[in-house]
Amino acid sequence: MSLGERLQQLLLKLDLSQIGLARALGTSNVVVNRYINNKTMPDYNFLRKLGSSFRVNINWLLTGDGPIFAGEEITNIGNRQYYNLPVIAAVSCGSPQEVLEAEAEDFLMVDSRSLPGDFSNYFAFYASGDSMAPCIGNGDVVVVKRHEDWQTADDRICVVWIDGEITLKKVTLFSDGQEILLSPYNKEYSPLLLNGDSASEAHLIGIAIMAVKNL
Repeated sequence: MSLGERLQQLLLKLDLSQIGLARALGTSNVVVNRYINNKTMPDYNFLRKLGSSFRVNINWLLTGDGPIFAGEEITNIGNRQYYNLPVIAAVSCGSPQEVLEAEAEDFLMVDSRSLPGDFSNYFAFYASGDSMAPCIGNGDVVVVKRHEDWQTADDRICVVWIDGEITLKKVTLFSDGQEILLSPYNKEYSPLLLNGDSASEAHLIGIAIMAVKNL
């Protein structure tokens, strides 16, 4: 596999177009196209920005050796690669920063094909309580992709920071995002409507993409 082919593979992993990557790194689409077509070798500044912006393993890009992203813990089983995704303590309270920087208590092996983009954008936690039952039960492991765009979160199960606590609820947006409804799946719990100051002070941490049942 050539450098250009690896760069194309990277674009798929990052879910970016050539133009999107060029804009993110402050270069032109023409330059990126030359790299993809193996007409020229990437210069130092391009490689430095690629590594710092997306945690790309530059050794992999240049030689094909090692994981695509720096710092990944990868397990190879047969012809498949699995990430050892860190699992933090139950998400119940704290601040967004505390959640994102929490020490891992365990690790979950996840097929790398199910986590597109930068591996560092994902984390997992043990669900606490039964407000999202039967979809997500107490002790289930929830895999989350870090995200801050409320529009993308609409009609999705999300991790949200509100009033000093972290909660897992379905997000529904109203009034062009000015009102946010946080709904449990368990009918024994009441939904919470955020508007005005409460909506502006709420913080979206991420979107749940899968749950592993605690059997």
